Amino acid sequence: MALTYTPKVGEVLECDFGDFMQPPVVPAVNALMPPEIRKRRLVVVLNGKLPNGGTLVVPISSSGNPGAVSRGVHVLLTTDLFPVTSFYDKCDRWALAECITHVSKSRLSQIRDKGKPMPTYLPRDKVADVQKAVVKTISASVLLAPAQPVAAPSAGQGLAAVKTA
Repeated sequence: MALTYTPKVGEVLECDFGDFMQPPVVPAVNALMPPEIRKRRLVVVLNGKLPNGGTLVVPISSSGNPGAVSRGVHVLLTTDLFPVTSFYDKCDRWALAECITHVSKSRLSQIRDKGKPMPTYLPRDKVADVQKAVVKTISASVLLAPAQPVAAPSAGQGLAAVKTA
């Protein structure tokens, strides 16, 4: 069931990404194609208030890539962060920051168990970890570096001396 509200940052939802076209059509420009994310899977919302009505999400997978984890683009999400349902079992999961995507709210729905909605949110520190991983993914890690302190002018120096330093 599609969302009827604006999702919040850190909310975990289900997204129906669809599937690859069968049989494959060449060129397949009007359908999903490998390695694009497919099927119904969990996602974490990073922005539900885009000007075009879409939602920016990061897909969540039950299989992490050790190389991507070590590079900081897959974020471990432990079992305690997710409800167990008839569809989702208890396991560690990973936010796949390199797969960040823009989707229609029509693809999104709340996690449900036996028809009952189960609102789920990641803690703020985990959302921050996912956001940082997205920054790494877009080759903007310099934005994560601590700002260099600006030295105060010493006695007898004016503001102009600081600006030229």
